[in-house]
Amino acid sequence: MFRNPLLSSAVRRVLVSGAALAVIAVPTAHAADDTIQEVVVTGSRIPQPNLTSISPVQSVGADQIKIEGVTRVEDLINNLPQAFADLGGNLSNGSPGTATVSLRNLGNQRTLVLVNGRRLMPGDPTQNGNSAPDLNQIPSALVERVEVLTGGASAVYGADAVAGVVNFIMNDHFEGVRIDANYGFYQHNQHSDTIAGLVRDSGYALPSDNVTDGVSRDITFMLGGNFADGAGNVTVYAGYRKVDALSQAQRDFSACSLGSGDSFGCEGSSTAVPGRFFSNSPTDPNTDGYTIGSNGQLRPYLASDGYNFAPTNFYQRPDERYTAGLFAHLKVSDKSEVYTEFQFMDDRNLAQIAPSGAFLGSGLGVTNGVPNGAWSVNCNNPYLSSSQLAAFCVDPSTGAALAPDAIADVTFGRRNVEGGPRIDDLGHTSYRAVLGSRGDIADGWTYDVYGLYGTTRLTENYQNDVSIRRMGNALLAVTDTNGNVVCAANANGANGAPGCVPYNIWQPGGVTPEALAYIQTPGFSSGFTKEIVTSGAITGDLGRYGLKMPGASDGLGVAFGAEYRDERVDLKTDQEFYSGDLAGQGAPTLPIHGGFNVWELFAEARLPILQGKPFAEALTAEAGYRYSDYNLGFTTDTFKAGLEWAPTTDVRLRGSYQRAVRAPNLQELFLAPKVQLDGSTDPCSGGLDADDPSGNTLASGFTRSQCARTGVSGATFGNVVENSASQYNGLVSGNRDLKPESSDTVSFGVVFTPTFINGLTASVDYFDIKVKDVISSYGADFIVTTCALTGNPLYCGFVHRVPDSGGPADGSLWIGTGGYIEDGTFNLGELRTRGVDVSADYRLDIGNLGRLAFSLSGTYTDSYETTPVKGGGSYDCVGLYGTVCLQPIPEWRHRLRTTWSIKDNLDVTLTWRHIDATKLDHTSSDPDLAGEVPLTDAKLGSREYIDLTGSYTFMENYTLRLGVNNLMDKDPPLLGSSSAISTLTNGNTFPQVYDTLGRFGFVNLTIDF
Repeated sequence: MFRNPLLSSAVRRVLVSGAALAVIAVPTAHAADDTIQEVVVTGSRIPQPNLTSISPVQSVGADQIKIEGVTRVEDLINNLPQAFADLGGNLSNGSPGTATVSLRNLGNQRTLVLVNGRRLMPGDPTQNGNSAPDLNQIPSALVERVEVLTGGASAVYGADAVAGVVNFIMNDHFEGVRIDANYGFYQHNQHSDTIAGLVRDSGYALPSDNVTDGVSRDITFMLGGNFADGAGNVTVYAGYRKVDALSQAQRDFSACSLGSGDSFGCEGSSTAVPGRFFSNSPTDPNTDGYTIGSNGQLRPYLASDGYNFAPTNFYQRPDERYTAGLFAHLKVSDKSEVYTEFQFMDDRNLAQIAPSGAFLGSGLGVTNGVPNGAWSVNCNNPYLSSSQLAAFCVDPSTGAALAPDAIADVTFGRRNVEGGPRIDDLGHTSYRAVLGSRGDIADGWTYDVYGLYGTTRLTENYQNDVSIRRMGNALLAVTDTNGNVVCAANANGANGAPGCVPYNIWQPGGVTPEALAYIQTPGFSSGFTKEIVTSGAITGDLGRYGLKMPGASDGLGVAFGAEYRDERVDLKTDQEFYSGDLAGQGAPTLPIHGGFNVWELFAEARLPILQGKPFAEALTAEAGYRYSDYNLGFTTDTFKAGLEWAPTTDVRLRGSYQRAVRAPNLQELFLAPKVQLDGSTDPCSGGLDADDPSGNTLASGFTRSQCARTGVSGATFGNVVENSASQYNGLVSGNRDLKPESSDTVSFGVVFTPTFINGLTASVDYFDIKVKDVISSYGADFIVTTCALTGNPLYCGFVHRVPDSGGPADGSLWIGTGGYIEDGTFNLGELRTRGVDVSADYRLDIGNLGRLAFSLSGTYTDSYETTPVKGGGSYDCVGLYGTVCLQPIPEWRHRLRTTWSIKDNLDVTLTWRHIDATKLDHTSSDPDLAGEVPLTDAKLGSREYIDLTGSYTFMENYTLRLGVNNLMDKDPPLLGSSSAISTLTNGNTFPQVYDTLGRFGFVNLTIDF
């Protein structure tokens, strides 16, 4: 590729140095000057003679990908300072099983993913998937390079490129046969002595001191060759990847769920074994509830009785993936070429979490017309002990005993350990096909027309969950006339609940296999996303017709065209998912069906103003515009303008302004309303502060008057049951009235390629991205906290607590579905992030010792501001993480790589990766963020990672690479449950942000024939 005759010597030097600022050219046909030439330039459709981009582009080549040793593409992207961790293989609870990318932490929905400059279709059709493209569809062995352009690019590529573009350039011109095989594994020494002591003291199991696990294997076969006397090429590939499961039980720091506080402690779930039960007696002083002793009688529930749900959760999902495809092109004449792409992926992975059960608040009980989540239990149930009858079968208002045949509403949680862990079997199958033609129209004019079809299909089989309805039947047990204990619905010859077997959770060892078979039921869903694109573009070099500036040798370059895009989603669920009958889901899984289409016109222009002049080696301006007409009832206009000035060959200044848009995606438009687990910590739950004798302050620090704003009554204050799993309900929904969000991106920087320092290239670029009319929800934690602190009626109107009725659910946001936060999707305020990217590359010849190459890529984030409401106040999350700011946003991240090429066939590479420390968002003085600060969660420390890789080529066609990432086996920073973020946290940390599982050793062998 470096023999491209279009490249000047200066550009060759930039490319060879591996500079991140360079945009590499790849001709699709080697021909004479008057035949087809295509240059792939991320961020523009116009071929550029100097092969540079006004917008900063980070480029990662195939050799760098090999150095990383990754088989999962998301792991490669996450190591770039401009990218923030998103969905991936180290998440389990709530994960859709896909891998996504989020540039600048602006969300995967605002990052456009391309393959060879054309869209990668939407991914998972479920709500958690958010339809973001699934990176599992990208076979890493076929990636020739990855180009990352941050900032708006909608004028060039259309909607979604708000945060930027990730463009995977595939090897579509291969000749020969190649086998690329990878084997990787984790090796970890358990050295978190403090956490191990907590686990041991809690009576939980600890893993071995030294473990080797989490094996991954990946093999790809490539075959390519030219035909038709070199006029065409076909490259085909097939790949297989398998990743072994790794559970939280296999690391000492994740062997139990950590509770937040002055010090960490192992924290268990209230849905425990043999259970946590609350008395109905209004005079019972024990507000913590009861559990069942070995004698079958109730005893007070203790913190140590909580269920340790952590060990069964996967830390690395088991994954099996098949890929196959082809890339082909053929010159059918001197002026025309046809091309095609086809990619297939079939991926299956398992998400596993703790067993299901009769969760606190998941029963079908109702008080005053409001669901209270209690379970109905008949007072003549023969399994109930005397203490259970005394606690449950009383009137919660008067304390009077209920009649023997009465039905009591009992609030309890009981873990179904007999049924095993919940397993979500997720399968994604995708197809992507492109057919196009490109070529010359006339002198200086070329065209490119293509059609694209892509679909991602989901099959989901959720196993080992339990039916709320069937548990309700099985809890109502009576003795029939024959002396047999049966379900009440089937007593005395009735058959109101076919197959029902009594569920005896009231006595130790009382659950039978037959009862388990009755209450357990799977859930099934299936669906697809689909995208169709037809696009046509014409580019012209008007300099050939004399349209050029007097001081420039190159003329005006233009591009214009039209595009049509259609996107569809369809998700079907079975009755169990749809009805919300599965106890372990937290909410019903509802169907989604809908779609939209858009017609677009676009144009670009690039004009060299001065070239080869004193103080103006190059001065070039560019502009672009796109008009989009959606069938959703709105139109959008996007545009860009940029200028670059190279006063000498040593220095190049560049700056640009871009307006980008993002139309609402399929889930944001069509998700049906539902109550689901949404928030993390209710600030008005839990007991009173022991240090406040007035009784007007909670342990959380919130006062009686503040909590009253959120709907907590004076009688309930201090008695709202706290969820030890740090979860509560939100009413979430899509919104068909959403309008597009827009962004303004300003970037400017300087590029140095000094001739007096041979081999040095450096760049510094400032970015400022402001997103307006953000499509989002306020966030349940933000709503309830802001309501408590300010009393703002907007937010307080979204808070709905369970009304007081004298039961344990009073004031709750999580027991039953009667308490929740309205957290719908709207066009809200603004997001804004600013910072500086730094890149430097230097190569140094050291004589007989070989040569050294240094490469630095870093990002300083100056601000990350959220304005929830237009015209309202904002808060800044830089350097913070937490339930409002979500995942860590460090001020500084970098990757510094040093490669020593000892001989032409031997390289050794040392990489230093750094992530700044972050503090809990509650440590901020901003009232929108301030709150209780547990010492355990106050700070996530910085992390330094050292990676070492060696590469050796032998017998000409064999290249062996050996490497270790996280060489020093650094543990991740840990946090407690009150600061955990649904989906993004797993195993007491952020596993997609930090190297969590220990040293990663890998071996890669590439064989060329």
